[in-house]
Amino acid sequence: MSFLGELHRRNVVRMGIAYTVTAWLLLQVTDVVMQNIEAPPWVMQALLYLLVVGLVPTLLFAWVFELTPEGIKRESEIAEGSSVVHQTRRKLDTLIILVLAGALAYMFWDGKRSESAAPADVIAAQSAEIADESPGMTRLREQVAAADQSKPDDAAVDIADKSIAVLPFVNLSSDPEQEFFSDGISEELLNVLAQIPALRVAARTSSFQFKGDNRDISEIAEVLKVNHVLEGSVRKAGTRLRITAQLIEAQSGYHLWSETYDRELEDVFAIQDEISLAIAEALKAELALNDDGRALLSRETANTPAYEAYLKGRGLINQRGNQAITAGVRELERSVRLDANFAPARAQLAIGVALLQSSAGAYGDLSADEVKQRAGEQIAAAAALDDDFAELWAARSIMAAVQNDAERALEYAERALAIRPNYADALTWRVNALGDLGRYAESFAAREELLDLDPLSVIGRLNAVTTLRFTEPERATIVAQSLAAQSPWASHLALARVYVAQGEVDLALEQFLLAYAADASDLFSNLLLSFLYSELGLIDEGLRVAREAQPWVWLFAGQFDKAEGSLREALALNPGDLELRSGLGSALYYQGRYQEAVAIWQTTLVPSVFGEIVSSWGGNLPTAQFVYSLRQLGEYEAAEPYLSALDAHESAFGELIQNNAGWQWGQGLIAALRNDRKAAIEELQRSVSNGMRDPTQLQEPILSGLFDEPAMQVMRETVATRNAQNREKALTLICKNNPVPDSWRPLDATCAGF
Repeated sequence: MSFLGELHRRNVVRMGIAYTVTAWLLLQVTDVVMQNIEAPPWVMQALLYLLVVGLVPTLLFAWVFELTPEGIKRESEIAEGSSVVHQTRRKLDTLIILVLAGALAYMFWDGKRSESAAPADVIAAQSAEIADESPGMTRLREQVAAADQSKPDDAAVDIADKSIAVLPFVNLSSDPEQEFFSDGISEELLNVLAQIPALRVAARTSSFQFKGDNRDISEIAEVLKVNHVLEGSVRKAGTRLRITAQLIEAQSGYHLWSETYDRELEDVFAIQDEISLAIAEALKAELALNDDGRALLSRETANTPAYEAYLKGRGLINQRGNQAITAGVRELERSVRLDANFAPARAQLAIGVALLQSSAGAYGDLSADEVKQRAGEQIAAAAALDDDFAELWAARSIMAAVQNDAERALEYAERALAIRPNYADALTWRVNALGDLGRYAESFAAREELLDLDPLSVIGRLNAVTTLRFTEPERATIVAQSLAAQSPWASHLALARVYVAQGEVDLALEQFLLAYAADASDLFSNLLLSFLYSELGLIDEGLRVAREAQPWVWLFAGQFDKAEGSLREALALNPGDLELRSGLGSALYYQGRYQEAVAIWQTTLVPSVFGEIVSSWGGNLPTAQFVYSLRQLGEYEAAEPYLSALDAHESAFGELIQNNAGWQWGQGLIAALRNDRKAAIEELQRSVSNGMRDPTQLQEPILSGLFDEPAMQVMRETVATRNAQNREKALTLICKNNPVPDSWRPLDATCAGF
């Protein structure tokens, strides 16, 4: 008998097949177990080595020995004609069939497991509670679609063909803490792709909103206004890493490209760079992109816990509101403690600290000096590590803004955007700086650019409502409602501002109170709530909202001596705050102390494209009061440049809005300052017709020369009646239909007799 025939007769071949199939099944099952317990890679390597080495003795055993009814015997000891190899052959065949059946069962189970762990289904499992699309998101999608229909077809196609969104990669590891590692991979990809000038990349703050969302790719692409989507998964077990990425054409759902990368996890950020650049190169080829820009390599830390704390902190800050920002700052401080050389964490920490300044339009209670010291230290430390990355320029931009240097804020924001064109914070601060400089048309255009590139940015939409409520009230409502899924606090605040602009005071108060219940520590929303209480004459309620609001409540109440004292106390703690100084000037002005007021206001002047004006978060009223005070002191020539700058500011803004009561009141003040009685009366009447509701606006000293006009008396009565009606609605809300009884209850005196 030939050698091959003898191998067959002695079942050596069958034994080899049985051994190989059994070893494969054992390896597959062990791999799953080792991943779940995060065993070190050497365990699997050792098992594989033993199984490979074990094949040889197994085959030798099958050649030399035979299984008989009396036990295992050497082949040479078995008499001719008494061999039972045919019975052993049947047993081996049965074993092979059973093992193959087990292997098929395992493959079926593993396929189901992988399918359930695929991005869409993992997302669905994580977000079952939000599977139904919110009304706000639905209306936002309709708004996005309507806006796209208004664009020229050729422009829309050109942008869409070269646009992409990077969705958060799905964490397939057994440890939920690896979510931030997966997010880091996604973000590094996004940053690298953003460096390709020919490619429009949806901003992180929008694309990452779809983490945990089971919507169809085409639907996500519609909201983000992109034509391609990059998604993938990350599996990390011990020091082994597998990253899978796939490029999808959104409209058809076709997978244009996919790749899997397996690496040993020695330097996670080097791996991020390697894989991100590889994917970027593949996408450039797939989308036929020209790349004349520079690739952005990782500037991250090799300390994974520091990186995860950085991602957590930045995510919290992007939600805005005092509670979220404060928690974010704590995470970023932890990141810096874990790795003092991690420059992005230091820059982001500076941004968080700056947002916590005690100032109108900010969110905290830190003095300007404290912000300057704490944030300045982090910016200097980050710059010493790397002086040219996007977060650093963004940090410099917001610091310039809080120091009332709009020109530098704009310059630094644009430096950040030159590095990362889709950086939401830098886009926001560019919008704000342009507005502060009086470049309103550019500011409005920049706002639309932000909403187009980052339609799901919380701060982008929150700020957009500030102007949209006057220019496009229906759209403002849609944008405000769309915030609810991401930040209920921001949605309540935005809706409140829309209702204030529409004169729906009770609805506005309800939303302000809901915002208060969501974050009672937030200065920005607290100031607006106190202003509304004060406007309604509910002074005691306004004083209760927040300590920082008290000076402004006293101003509204006409208690100017108390306002002065409160403002001086606040300035003693925060001498660098121009808003407080501007307010002190107004308190002195209302007391007829014009010389003192002028001296204060002269320290608050800031530049604009039209000339210097008084810094004021609340509008241009202090500049008008400054002009009036200079004239009262006989300084007509000195007052003229400021009046011209004021007029130019208001005219530029007025070109962008229509039928706004506040703007028309400002036009009335300017006409009065120019001694044009007829124009002043006409503008004030338009303001009253369009909803003026604060009686103190018609008592402004600038209008004193018109007080004897019969038309003024009619307007005062109209506004007083409107104010009384609004007060009645507000009292009905807080005394009888309080929406937040566990967070805010009115004083007994407020509701006495109601």
